[in-house]
Amino acid sequence: VAAWRSRVESHHSQSQRVMDASARTGDFWADYASAFRADPRRADDEALDVLLGLADDTSTVLDVGGGAGRFALPLALKCASVTVVDPSEGMLAQLRLAIAEEGVKNLSMVRSEWETADVESRDLVLCSHVVYTVADIARFIRKLEHHANRMVALVSFVDAPQSHLSGLWESVHGEPRIDLPGLPELANVLWDLEIYPDVVMVPTTRTRTFESPEAALEELTRRLFIGDNPVKEERLRAALRNSLERTSDGFVVAGTNPVHQGIITWRTAAD
Repeated sequence: VAAWRSRVESHHSQSQRVMDASARTGDFWADYASAFRADPRRADDEALDVLLGLADDTSTVLDVGGGAGRFALPLALKCASVTVVDPSEGMLAQLRLAIAEEGVKNLSMVRSEWETADVESRDLVLCSHVVYTVADIARFIRKLEHHANRMVALVSFVDAPQSHLSGLWESVHGEPRIDLPGLPELANVLWDLEIYPDVVMVPTTRTRTFESPEAALEELTRRLFIGDNPVKEERLRAALRNSLERTSDGFVVAGTNPVHQGIITWRTAAD
C-alpha cells in the first residue's frame, strides 16, 4: 500500500511540474469521452462476458468510474438496476445520450468522486480502469468493499494505460517517466489488505493506434502535457519521426507492448 501511494504521488508530482496551469483544472476527459462509448449488445468483448456472468436479472450494480457506460449499459440491459458514479460531466453527457438511444430506464447517475460519493450499497460493485491514479488506494478499496453486498470486481490493465508513452515522455521532457502502477501492483495492494481475490485474464478490444502521424502529434501533445511550448513540441515531432510505425490498424508507437488486462474479483463479508 505504501509503495503504491509513493509511486502514484510521484507520478502526479512529475505531471504537475510540466503542466501549464490551464491544464491542471477542468474536465480532462471531456475531449475523449465519446471514444469510451461502445455497443451495449456487442458480442466480441470477453471482459464484458465475464462481468455479465457475475450478475443476473435480480442483481443491483454500482459502477464506480463508469464513464460513458461501456460496461454499465450492457449490465443495465440484464440486471435489475445500475448506478454509475463518475466525476466527469463529459463522460456522463455521453452516457445520457446512450441511455436515451437505448431507452434504458434502470440506470442512474451520480456525478461525484468516489471518495466523497454518497450512494447505497449494491450487490456487485464494479470499478474498471480507474484505480491507477488513486493515491489513497486502501481507503478507495475499503469503500468499494463496504458498498458491495456480494462481490467487488476490478478491471485493470497489466501496464497502466499511458506507460507505452514513457519513451516519448523522456524525449520531450528530458527525464524518465514515473509510470503509474498496474495489475501486478494492485494484486500486491489487495494482499496487503488481506484480500485474496480471483484473477481472470481476458483479451482486450482496446488498441493503442493513431489514424495518422498528424493525429498522433495532436493527441500526444495533450497526453504529454506539452501545451504551447514550441521547444517541446519540436522534440515530440523529432521523436515521432523515429518512433511511429505503420500497422494494418494504424500507426503505433514503436516498442508498445501488447495490451493485457485482468478481472479481479472477491466476495465480501456481507455476502
